[in-house]
Amino acid sequence: MSKHLHSIVHYFVGMGLGLLTLSCTTDFDPYIETEPIPVVYGVINPQDSLYQVRLTKSYVGPGSAYDYAQLADSLYFEEANVYLETFLHDQSLVQSIKLEPVEIAPREPGIFLTVPNRIYQTDETQLLIRPEHFQEMGRPYNAKLYLRAQIPGSPDTVLASTWLREPPRIINPRSTFQKVYFYGEVPFQMEWVHSSKDNYYEIQVVMRYREVLYDGTEREAQVDWVLSGIHYNEQTIPGGSNHFYAYYFRPENFYSQVRAAIKINPEVKGRVIRNLDFVIMTSDKTIQNYVRMGEIADDYRGATYSNVANGQGIFTSFNTTGVYNLRLGYRELDSLAYGQYTKHLNFKNWD
Repeated sequence: MSKHLHSIVHYFVGMGLGLLTLSCTTDFDPYIETEPIPVVYGVINPQDSLYQVRLTKSYVGPGSAYDYAQLADSLYFEEANVYLETFLHDQSLVQSIKLEPVEIAPREPGIFLTVPNRIYQTDETQLLIRPEHFQEMGRPYNAKLYLRAQIPGSPDTVLASTWLREPPRIINPRSTFQKVYFYGEVPFQMEWVHSSKDNYYEIQVVMRYREVLYDGTEREAQVDWVLSGIHYNEQTIPGGSNHFYAYYFRPENFYSQVRAAIKINPEVKGRVIRNLDFVIMTSDKTIQNYVRMGEIADDYRGATYSNVANGQGIFTSFNTTGVYNLRLGYRELDSLAYGQYTKHLNFKNWD
């Protein structure tokens, strides 16, 4: 799991675990003998230092699925070969890197065995997929990243692909912007442009604050939440078009989101906000399609979204940019401390 994936799109972790159960059922009596299905989970951020892919398999057999979930032989293919490859838009190969099987920190106790917790991995010194690497090679950052997995004994190669994409270019707020004003003549908003229209966007808000406890101790805390409702507009320019995106912040929405993110704690005497990050994540429609399919899963039992050929799962890439370490204005601090949405959280009107 990439370091950014957990902090920016933390719910994708659940997506990976959900994929492991695609072909599992507790009713195996009688059962039909079938070949295991490869299950892939890979969400790649080119800016990360490690690139990781999880490859597991479905299983079927007599008895309880929960017993099989505790066996490494039921979850992992032995001696599988997994590759990440980059191709330019003209389908010319740029690079092919074989990933190494690595055991990472044990899973938390649950349905699946805790160890081994196996993934396939390479790093940014081996697989050169950052925009600056393409600039150094004199090539446009218009490339596809392919996943290719060869399973021993299987005639079919597992395949999936995703476009590498540059991070959005933020045009508002400016880089010199330091404070957030929800009540100003021009309320706080985020605007950005991107060369591609086929994108999926989310904004993650990260809020850091200090808590003062009744016993006199202090501690740092952090919460985050994800925003939707992004507006899109297209402008034609000579030789193409610009794709504009915007999110308009409303004070009542912001403070209600703070209220939902922070719970009342009788040990906390007061809180003081530190700063805020607003991080834009961009990906393709793979993630959006997966989430939407998950939302209707109760109506369509067994339905799932996959962009993996000769297997199941998701493989996609994402990128991020944002504005960081912003502070609230004076009126905004007053609303945090005394407003109807958050006054019960005991924030002070200073930072």
